[in-house]
Amino acid sequence: MSGPEPTFRIDPIEPSEVGPRFLALIDHLETVLQPDDVATLRSLVARGDHASAYERLDAITDDGTVSADTATLVEIVLLGQAIRSS
Repeated sequence: MSGPEPTFRIDPIEPSEVGPRFLALIDHLETVLQPDDVATLRSLVARGDHASAYERLDAITDDGTVSADTATLVEIVLLGQAIRSS
């Protein structure tokens, strides 16, 4: 049943968009991540090792010390789905 809330379409991330979107996410999270983690994530994405970069980001965010808004969380989930499906 629909409520009065607006609905939004969430499209999956295409494989060709994973690298650029991952880098944009790292840019967005840079202020809340440790500099070494940011460097590691950037290096992994630059090498095209998106699965390892995602695992590292997942490990960093597992303890709950990184605050993120809903849009950022959705982006993380969509990236994970795109990486796992490729």
